[in-house]
Amino acid sequence: MRIDNHRLQGDNILYRASPNQGGLFQDGILDTIVLHFTAGDSVNWALDTLRDSTPGQRVSAHLLVARDGTTTQLLPFDTVAWHAGRSCWGGRSEFNHFSLGIEIDNAGRLQQQGDDFSSWTGGLYEEQEAVQAFYRDEAEPSWWHRYPGIQLEVVENLCLLLIKTYHIDRILGHEEIAPERKEDPGPAFPLDALRQRLLPAPLVAYQDSGNTPSA
Repeated sequence: MRIDNHRLQGDNILYRASPNQGGLFQDGILDTIVLHFTAGDSVNWALDTLRDSTPGQRVSAHLLVARDGTTTQLLPFDTVAWHAGRSCWGGRSEFNHFSLGIEIDNAGRLQQQGDDFSSWTGGLYEEQEAVQAFYRDEAEPSWWHRYPGIQLEVVENLCLLLIKTYHIDRILGHEEIAPERKEDPGPAFPLDALRQRLLPAPLVAYQDSGNTPSA
């Protein structure tokens, strides 16, 4: 896997352009990766959403990683995507302007229904697809959609490639830059372990970001 002219090249890589973009990044400003889950029940639904140009619904990301590891690029890595929304972390806001967005096909929080689990859209999942974990400051554990090993491996390899190519020094979850609105990639994703493996040194701001998202 490699990057040529801001486009990902390699096996199991697709390209489906999204019309939802904000122009080119300013020179030297790109320094962050933001990880998301799609909160949907299929990668095709996520792809359609990220390419939907309906006014008022337009969102996008740079990459979408399916559960089998297949990766779709929607925008070149020199182009602003609309993935972060209202966001603030470490004294900076509006993360679309200096971050790459990776969407991971995952339904997010699940509700137990007998022997099965359901997503917010009504999709049903078997017990082996769910994991129980604590989310942030919640007193009780909750159920979340499990990330397959191959998907986690691909996300890590993508992050490593982007770090080396664009000198990225931050990997953040959407939940960290917009905690009052978002909870992705959620506790089923090993975010802290990923950062420890890929980044040269931990940032104090991961523990105390001074985060106050705008309304």
